[in-house]
Amino acid sequence: MTEAKPESRPHFLEAAFIGLNRWVLIALLAAMAVLVIGNVISRYVFGHSFSWVEEATRYMMIWVAFLGAGPALRVGGHIAIDTLQSALPVAAARCLRGVIVAIVGITLLILVWLGIDYASFAWEQESPVLGWSLGKVYIALPLGAALMFVHLLLVARRWVVAGEWEHIEGFDPQAL
Repeated sequence: MTEAKPESRPHFLEAAFIGLNRWVLIALLAAMAVLVIGNVISRYVFGHSFSWVEEATRYMMIWVAFLGAGPALRVGGHIAIDTLQSALPVAAARCLRGVIVAIVGITLLILVWLGIDYASFAWEQESPVLGWSLGKVYIALPLGAALMFVHLLLVARRWVVAGEWEHIEGFDPQAL
């Protein structure tokens, strides 16, 4: 028995949400690359390194990790063990996937709540070199978890019903 295939074309708002998330990631990664490469060139050509670049790019990497978790979820890019669901009958596999979505969703909501608490706690602390509020760095946790929750809601039906993730041409995270 084959599983039903739900509609795969995203709604305009969903496509805009995905696109915005991807462009923010692209911008952060591009800024990180420019800063690191520029700092390396400056160090070896001019003998001067900018101390703030390492700290800024570290914080950018934190933001990239949390903002990139949702798009990775959409394509099944997170570590998963699917042998149990593959061994179950179709109805039982759907039920198991529904339970998994519920557990992940609840976990993400808890991360939003705890992340807000953690960012609030660190709001008055300053980073050593740049003097940035560490709360602004740590707010990546609840924001990333909230965005990942939205991504989960948007792909949950397709995954629960058919066991499929979103496909991007030329990219297969399970083959990595």
